[in-house]
Amino acid sequence: MPGATTAARRWLSPSALIPRSLGTRLALTYTGLALLIMAGLGFSLAGTIRGFFISHQRSELLQESIVASDVIAPLVARGADREVLQQVTERLSASLAARVTVIAEDGTVLVDSDHDTATMENHRGRPEIEEAFRAGTGSSFRSSTTMDAQYFYAARAVENGSFVVRLAVPLNAIDSLVREIQRQVLAAALLAAMLMSGAGWFVARRISEALTDMRGQAAAVAAGNLDAAVVPARTQELGDLGRAFNSMTEQLRSTVTELERVRTRLEATLANLSDGVIITDDRGHVVLANDSARAMLAVRGAVVGEPVVEVARDHELAAMVDKALTTQEGADGRLIRHGLSRLILQAAAQRLDATGERIGVVVLRDVTELRRLEEVRRDFVANVSHELRTPLTSIRALVETLEAGALDDPEVSSDFLARIVSEVDRLAQIVDELLDLARLDSGRMHLALEPVTPESLIQRVVQRMAPQTERAGLTVNFSVAPETPMVAADRARVDQVLLNLVHNAVKFTPSGGAIKVVAAPVNGAVEFQVQDTGVGVSPSELSRLFERFYKTDRARRSMGTGLGLAIAKHIVQAHGGSIWAEPNQGGGTIFFFRLPVDGPDLAESAAEAVRGPV
Repeated sequence: MPGATTAARRWLSPSALIPRSLGTRLALTYTGLALLIMAGLGFSLAGTIRGFFISHQRSELLQESIVASDVIAPLVARGADREVLQQVTERLSASLAARVTVIAEDGTVLVDSDHDTATMENHRGRPEIEEAFRAGTGSSFRSSTTMDAQYFYAARAVENGSFVVRLAVPLNAIDSLVREIQRQVLAAALLAAMLMSGAGWFVARRISEALTDMRGQAAAVAAGNLDAAVVPARTQELGDLGRAFNSMTEQLRSTVTELERVRTRLEATLANLSDGVIITDDRGHVVLANDSARAMLAVRGAVVGEPVVEVARDHELAAMVDKALTTQEGADGRLIRHGLSRLILQAAAQRLDATGERIGVVVLRDVTELRRLEEVRRDFVANVSHELRTPLTSIRALVETLEAGALDDPEVSSDFLARIVSEVDRLAQIVDELLDLARLDSGRMHLALEPVTPESLIQRVVQRMAPQTERAGLTVNFSVAPETPMVAADRARVDQVLLNLVHNAVKFTPSGGAIKVVAAPVNGAVEFQVQDTGVGVSPSELSRLFERFYKTDRARRSMGTGLGLAIAKHIVQAHGGSIWAEPNQGGGTIFFFRLPVDGPDLAESAAEAVRGPV
């Protein structure tokens, strides 16, 4: 089976046979070293002893060969028969504990103490015989073809080399001694291996305990526990390693803490930035987008990992990011109209190269309100210029007419002077209203707060406007809900607000229409409503009604300065209230404003007044 074969190969591979445990490795290493050393020592010692005994045996045999030569030489010289020589050699062999052989010069074996010479071959070619005939003595270590055993031979030439006396001893004793020595060395090697294995296991255990502890603490650090620490071992090297590990962990903890602090600060900064910030990777995919950017781009759901073009849904912004990532040139201050709401975004994109990583940074700023305020400012300048130029032009025309001769006509001059006074009064009214707005904006307007009833406020305004409403042919009604509380307010200023609203209702309501003024308690405040059935205001203009000099009449033919509603808004805000307008269901417009029952917080009302139009 292929799977079984693969598993078997993996199990039998060299890497699989190597033990992974440090203790096992050290124990096997020490055991192997002990066995190797003792084996080498045993073989070396056995060889040395064997050589020593062979050398000693050679000396003894050569000495004994002298004795044998002295006994055998006279017999050979006298021509003793073979039996006598055989008996002598046998006695010498017994006394010397060695095999005795006499060899003639031609190699013929004359007599041998242990074997029949008739069956023995010529010995002239034996190494020890040749050496003895040549040098007087000779020796060799070899296997005997006659006796079929290992022998050590020593030979001596006698009678001027006429024959050789050779002594031989078997090597069984030497081999037995060497084997005994080898057995003892083997036993010592096994004992040493056991001791070395135990020592290796003990040392490895001491080391592995420290390393296991360090491994566990390292795993804890990898899992996020930066408070992990090891107890330094008593061994200097392992102790130094443990202390270095603890120092590394402490530095890592300090670094991670600092990085976390920086990350928290960065996230807090990005989260509280009014500008939108988007960070991308080198492919243009979003890595981070703060809440302001998500709100500006109307993003829902996850954005991390998505391309900028899919997140922003704006190809112009995506092209800016691509250009910034591919070139060093960023795009600054480009205005983009984004989304269905047509937000005006000032966008800037830049590439940053840091630590080998390329990222893109996009900064978005919503300048829609700023553009709107710029437009309001331009309209304000145009409107105030128009409002001031109209009476000034009239005054100049009237003066020039008087200078041209109309001054001599009493009726004409009297009429012109009256009209000049009227235009001057109009200029004075504009200036006074502008000064009132300036004081309200700066918070210098003093409010004479006193408890007043909403009914008395409404009655006074209705009575003051009665002549105008009668001339316009309008019906005016008012009502105050039961249990409507008194409010702490500046009576004169609230009268100014109600008069302005009712006056506007009279001005834009055709004859036969109706005006209704209502007061009712709402959530700790009193809400006033001025309802008319006039021409109404388009929804697109409702938010601009309270701008300075703003008029729904584009030709600006209607009377008034266009500052009344702006002043009304600032007075209501100075009281800590709010004011707005809504279309009337039956036609016309409803103006609402609320005043807190307990009066304004003066500090808050001043701050609200400084903020200006909303």
